[in-house]
Amino acid sequence: MKRSSIKFCCLCILVFGVFLPATITTPIAHAYAPKAASTDFPTVNPDYIYDQLFYMVTHFQHREAGYGNSGHDAFASYWAQEMLHNLQGFGAQSRQDTFTVSGWHDRPATTHAFNGEVTVPGGVHPEQVVVIGCHYDGEAFSTQSANDDASGCAIELGVAQAMSNYWRSHHVYPARTLRFVIFDAEEQGLYGSFHYLNDTINGDVQNIVAMFNEEQNGIAYPLRYLGQAANPLLPFNIEMSPLQNNALYPAQSKLSSTQQENIKHFRALMQQAVVAAFAQFQALGFQGLTYHDENNEAQAQPIFTPEQINNIHQEDDGLGGSDQMPFTLAGLPCATFVGNYSYYDNKPPAWSYPYDQPQDTIQLMNTFADGSSQKAHALTLSLALPGMLTTWMLHQPEILGETSANTHPFAAISDIGQTLVNKSITVDARSSFDPEHGTAPLTYAWDFGDGTTANGSSVNHTYTKTGNYTITLTARSARGSERMHKNVLVAGQPIVYNNPYKGYIGDGRPQQNPSVELPQANDSLSDQIVNLSSQVTPVAHQMPQKTPSQLSSPLNIIAGMLLLLIAIAGGIGIAVRLARKKTYNT
Repeated sequence: MKRSSIKFCCLCILVFGVFLPATITTPIAHAYAPKAASTDFPTVNPDYIYDQLFYMVTHFQHREAGYGNSGHDAFASYWAQEMLHNLQGFGAQSRQDTFTVSGWHDRPATTHAFNGEVTVPGGVHPEQVVVIGCHYDGEAFSTQSANDDASGCAIELGVAQAMSNYWRSHHVYPARTLRFVIFDAEEQGLYGSFHYLNDTINGDVQNIVAMFNEEQNGIAYPLRYLGQAANPLLPFNIEMSPLQNNALYPAQSKLSSTQQENIKHFRALMQQAVVAAFAQFQALGFQGLTYHDENNEAQAQPIFTPEQINNIHQEDDGLGGSDQMPFTLAGLPCATFVGNYSYYDNKPPAWSYPYDQPQDTIQLMNTFADGSSQKAHALTLSLALPGMLTTWMLHQPEILGETSANTHPFAAISDIGQTLVNKSITVDARSSFDPEHGTAPLTYAWDFGDGTTANGSSVNHTYTKTGNYTITLTARSARGSERMHKNVLVAGQPIVYNNPYKGYIGDGRPQQNPSVELPQANDSLSDQIVNLSSQVTPVAHQMPQKTPSQLSSPLNIIAGMLLLLIAIAGGIGIAVRLARKKTYNT
């Protein structure tokens, strides 16, 4: 090619470049690599939560309460062991709390049900307690019960891991006592959580700061059904303790002014938690996801943006049917995190997930999230969202908070059950520990506030008169001692929170909804987390927005045409001169 031709072509390219839109770089998909968090608060690991859920539901199935199923008992045992592993070094203690259930109407229960509890003592106010709950039992014909509610149990593990990692890295301890609980017999009528309030902690209810209920999660924001970009983002719901009476809670107007203020403040904090969690996901690199267009091609879209916060629905608890109910009836600040629950509606949308059905599996959850039965990033992030909200809330000084260790042991008293006159109660101090020397032996001295004292890690006591008493525990080590106090009300009759589902006796086989057609997996599909250092394809149903560099003004077009004409004329002139030169030389 002659130089004159090269010059002509380059000029043409330059001219065309004047009025052609700027090229848009395709977003780069990548595997998750943790980045620095934007705000210093405990951060959950989304992959850990997903992996724990996958392991538990594929290894421990058929978790009926009251029948001694191996899957049921082994699930609870594994969960407790993993909790203690995550919380090692913080004095965590595990216990099982048994109670009686009737079973299904056509099959009486053959053994006790039991709640599982892991307690981490607080260093400043060990008498004050934060409860994080979920349920681990299933229906009679359930298989994995992955969404409802093994998902909540996995989120609890993720929260425990995040909190302990933060405490270790910052050399701090929880300021208040933290209790992780897996409730049993929820599917049979909320029997585990009502037993917990009416019996296990009945004398301790006034010391509970807040309750977080990790319900059926994963089929929610940032998930689009089947991973299809044309489908809407599914909402994520936060059911909060109401301040006004409703059908589920008809006595909220009778709460004390202190209870009402606690709930108001809790609700306000939750609004801040959503904003903080979105910012944290963005800072960690979770800025976009690929969804599928009509040709199943990857289409990148932003996630966890401020504009998408409206997909998080914080509302008065009108849902009920889960383990937050007795806590809310007790006037406590509660938050229930829950994803899709429209399966049993009269006109359910296509993305209605079949919870409480045998098809509730981790594979189907993935299919709803991405179209494939394999691990989906959309599902992983959806599971992580309630965990991140929980850790931000726990980090707040008025909820759980943190404290630095001192040279003294932490004194801690276990759950206090019904405190009735002439009824023996058992209290223990096994959750007390020495933060500097975790295995150091401790001694315990008790003062029950009625002139009676005792020694030992676990003791029994009977109050002979009604009234308010202060229980004082003194824990001693070789390095020092620490005291804690708990106020209890000894009454003639227990305070009982009535279970509205107590009369329900089902068969454990809810009817399928024929209006919902479950999808078939296409394992050739996948989604990816996206790096948004480059531009992202606009969200579906929105008109693409062009930048000024992409817009061609009339002046640019006219100038480009003039330059093109000049270039063509110049090229013709060169060609004529070359032709004449050739003629003269012949």
